[in-house]
Amino acid sequence: RHQQAASARVLGRHGVDLWALDHPGHGLSDGTRGDVGDFTDVVTNACTLTALAAQQTPDVPLVIAGHSLGSVGALLTAIEDTHRYRAVVVSGAAPDPLPWLNEADSAQPFELELDALSADPTYRDELVNDPLAFTEADVVAVLSRLFPPAWQRLDAELPELRLPILAVHGEHDAIAPPTGILGWRDRLPQPHVEIIDGAAPDALNEVAHRRVADHIAAH
Repeated sequence: RHQQAASARVLGRHGVDLWALDHPGHGLSDGTRGDVGDFTDVVTNACTLTALAAQQTPDVPLVIAGHSLGSVGALLTAIEDTHRYRAVVVSGAAPDPLPWLNEADSAQPFELELDALSADPTYRDELVNDPLAFTEADVVAVLSRLFPPAWQRLDAELPELRLPILAVHGEHDAIAPPTGILGWRDRLPQPHVEIIDGAAPDALNEVAHRRVADHIAAH
């Protein structure tokens, strides 16, 4: 939920309702810190949230969205349950293997400097002072387990997804470099990629988050 907070306020002014969840190990959800389980759990939870939103607002078109790891979950959910959605939005998407993950030492804790996440001072303050936020966790082993089978499925099935896909991506995303999502433009039926100038990985919570939200609302 943290990655969506700043943009959510702007989306609300566009008339967009945002339904969000805390993955296992994140926010208020139980579980080992930083460990979402596996992508089967992520997809199941996303489908449950979708069903709740559809029940409450049956006449409103649904768009599934995800940030970072959640972007892979959103794409897998769209593949799994395509008929429910009008479109897909991903931010900081990692649809291809990440070189740094292959090179990382799983015995070392995963750490991110605030400068590497966002230039927005309010968001940085939340990361430091909000007890539900975290910028370090033992996640290298988790991601090394989670991503490879998901990447294989995306490589095989994502090109067949017949939904419009908007990818917003920070120009200076060092976690999932924009070259990854840019490389998919020729493989997807309906792609639209917006590279946010000067932005770090958390484009949804960057200084330019209003512009990011405008792109999402227009999509």
